[in-house]
Amino acid sequence: MSEPNETPEKLAPKSSGPEPLRFRAIWPVIRAAGLVPWAITFVVLFLIVSLIVSTVEPAIGGFTNAAWLMFQVVTTIGLGDFTCTSIVGRVAAIVLSVYSVFFLALITGAVVTYCGERMNARRDASAAQFLDRLEHLPELSPEELAALSEQVKQFDKHWK
Repeated sequence: MSEPNETPEKLAPKSSGPEPLRFRAIWPVIRAAGLVPWAITFVVLFLIVSLIVSTVEPAIGGFTNAAWLMFQVVTTIGLGDFTCTSIVGRVAAIVLSVYSVFFLALITGAVVTYCGERMNARRDASAAQFLDRLEHLPELSPEELAALSEQVKQFDKHWK
């Protein structure tokens, strides 16, 4: 609830826009969405496939190059500096790529849902604050009324 002696700056909703989603914020989103088993499976599958490819593809030149190739497979960048030539290596790369498509789609969906929920929560808080100001209209000073009027005009512009 707003107090009658609050300044217009205190009453105006913060409109700094949505905060960017930081990389470290993705893990809590994964946990909240129940995707931890998918994430663990992805990491384990990535490591196993990298190990298989490094074993059956001697031209790759070891685990680190195989992991680099699997990173290219997962991200679909496919630079072409390494390729699987054996059936086993190709099947392993296919399994990882199919799993990663679904996993990355799930992560993307979870992040989009999270961002949408945050935006809706901010909108709802802003609307509640605005309605509170309207309920206390007789208590507002002329400056606060002017600020409220300007906010209504901005809102009107935004939705036209």
